[in-house]
Amino acid sequence: MIFLLIGFLFIHSTLCYEVPPAKLEAIYPRGLRVSIPDDGFSIFAFHGKLNEEMEGLEGGYWSRDITKAKNGRWTFRDRNAELKIGDKIYFWTYVIKDGLGYRQDNGEWTVTGIIFNTYTTSLT
Repeated sequence: MIFLLIGFLFIHSTLCYEVPPAKLEAIYPRGLRVSIPDDGFSIFAFHGKLNEEMEGLEGGYWSRDITKAKNGRWTFRDRNAELKIGDKIYFWTYVIKDGLGYRQDNGEWTVTGIIFNTYTTSLT
């Protein structure tokens, strides 16, 4: 009986895992940075489109798998993206944790400010 309870709790906690919300940043003079905190993942994938809704789980304009976390975060970066205030990014993310895949679907983010290539200074 105790093994059934432990098994149920393990399966329940595994199936209910939620991907951390993605942090999106527009970079000055151009660029896009998307990151999530490292929670023991083995891969992080970002798929997105600029000012155009995604058609389900399509690859999108941006479609990249990141295979290594740096400084405690999994980060996708497009150094050529030209974003402006009011632009909207539609996206979904995917991670593999403990051998299982999880998605954050139907993401939407509107550019409300642009930051310099650091985490401390911004233009709004």
